[in-house]
Amino acid sequence: MAKFRYDINALRCVAVVSVLLFHLKVPYCSGGFIGVDVFFVISGYLMTRIIFKAIEKNEFSLLDFWGKRVKRIVPALLFLTLVVSIVSYVIYLPNEFNVIEKNATSSLLFYSNIAYWKNSGYFEPASENNIFLHTWSLSVEWQFYIIYPIIIWLFFKLLKKRNYIVVLIVVFTFLLCGLSIFWTYRSATASFYLLPTRTWELLVGALALMAEKKFKVQNKWLLIICYMAILLSTLVLTDSVLWPGVYTLVPVMATFGIIVLNQDSYVILKNSAVQLTGRLSYSLYLWHWPLIVFARYIGFQFNAITVFSIITASFLIAYFSYTFIESIKLKTSIPIIFALAVLSLCTSVFSNFSKDFTGKIANMADYEKKHESEITRQFSKGCCFVEGENREDFDKFKRRDCLKIDSTQKNILLLGDSHAASLSSSLRAPLRTYHINLLQATASQGFPFLIKNGNSEFCELLYHYIYYDFLKKNKSHIDGVILAGSWLPHSNEVADPLLQVCKYLKMLNIPVIIIGQTNAYTIPFPTIIAKGMASNTDLTDIYSNKNASVLNAFLKVKLKDYYVDVYYDKNIPKLSANFDPFEFDDNHLSKYGADLVVKRIISDSIFKKQFKLIVPMKTFN
Repeated sequence: MAKFRYDINALRCVAVVSVLLFHLKVPYCSGGFIGVDVFFVISGYLMTRIIFKAIEKNEFSLLDFWGKRVKRIVPALLFLTLVVSIVSYVIYLPNEFNVIEKNATSSLLFYSNIAYWKNSGYFEPASENNIFLHTWSLSVEWQFYIIYPIIIWLFFKLLKKRNYIVVLIVVFTFLLCGLSIFWTYRSATASFYLLPTRTWELLVGALALMAEKKFKVQNKWLLIICYMAILLSTLVLTDSVLWPGVYTLVPVMATFGIIVLNQDSYVILKNSAVQLTGRLSYSLYLWHWPLIVFARYIGFQFNAITVFSIITASFLIAYFSYTFIESIKLKTSIPIIFALAVLSLCTSVFSNFSKDFTGKIANMADYEKKHESEITRQFSKGCCFVEGENREDFDKFKRRDCLKIDSTQKNILLLGDSHAASLSSSLRAPLRTYHINLLQATASQGFPFLIKNGNSEFCELLYHYIYYDFLKKNKSHIDGVILAGSWLPHSNEVADPLLQVCKYLKMLNIPVIIIGQTNAYTIPFPTIIAKGMASNTDLTDIYSNKNASVLNAFLKVKLKDYYVDVYYDKNIPKLSANFDPFEFDDNHLSKYGADLVVKRIISDSIFKKQFKLIVPMKTFN
């Protein structure tokens, strides 16, 4: 029996704590998502060790390998899914519960990574509200467990010698690493979620198994460097970095180094808290995210007390799950497979089941889905608002239509992300009364900065064209630029890039204004209204994202010469006379909301001063 590796268990502790702190948005843990990559390397190492050892002893059985994986992974996942489904039925609205059960089915059948890739459109429900989002990594691992042992077994049958197989693994690791980095630039979402672009990380774990037998290195400082690389990745990286990509090599190779060095005699690695967290890591990974989503849905503001409470609850439930679920020893995996099939069937059936909610509440809860075509028109989606990631998507932007200059009128250009696009149709009508032609160049997650700043390759190309080609050539015909977006993802760091843009446009003699941060919520706004209707309570303040208000106050001072404040501190205009909500998700304005915000923009003194508008509006109400 293989010696217990305290160092690998300590790595599990580091990985799961990194992910936990990242999901809780704890300061200086913005790169904590690298914990999943650490898990991948560990898993690749352990699975390769199990497979190679069994094959070389002529004891390998695919069914036995898969059965042990079922017994290791599935019971805790079944327990999680059952509890989450019950709680969700009680507290969620019908349309939300249906989505949760569909996601539960994809998690139980280990295709959630594919489901999230295929359904990751910009207007899908926010990923932060997906209770089973974190199971995508389990799906990747399980798909690897299905395919990998078959390939290794065939290699042994055909090539006979272990050295040949090692060479092939090395070749495939390098090829798939290159594919992953390349594909991330083409389709970041697909590369993030899918097995082919994640396999190389698991194969690095396989290489660690080969390397530890060849190199017997005992170097304390090299070990410290590897741990520091993981720590610095957690502290320095952000989720705006293309992932997996070149930077992924840092935590992956650091994990490789720690495994190969095989030094677990140090006191800190054997520390009881570290080792306990390592043992709890699987259940802790499973449970921490649903608790975060539930807390957000119920209306908790994420302060220090909430974070501490979620961490404590995560450890307590993980300990229960580890002790009474994970540690169950079954002789066969058949009962687990049967339970998996039954629960998968139940979640699939329940995904089409609705509680007795009718009328206005049901319509409000399902507002975004039922108004999809209206939202598409509002944004000018697929024409002047493009959801793109790579260079090829630039052709989707209809430059001829969206940047058409009218020599008989003033021309103002609207730049920004989806929040800018949400204002476009509401801006056109009132601007016409001033004889202004609105041009539009907007892109999903396309922050209108001069520097890349985390934008996709498509957005970088679009804004480079706008700033350094279109505006330079047509500066005498452009009478102003409107910058708009959700500035919240960049927090206080957004001010300097925006000031750089203003300075650049001033150099071109083009006036500019910045539309301020709009209201944001911790769950979709229609859900808040629907829950309020059901309980006859105003819940908007409870679910208000207070960070949006803080950021608005900061930017209002920092960008005072250009900033148009459109934030509602109180008296949110929640519903129109036709029961249209102010926002259609947790931060995007509906057409009704956009119309109200545009009224505030048009009447603002900074807007009038910058664009020299002195004629009062006559036709816009």
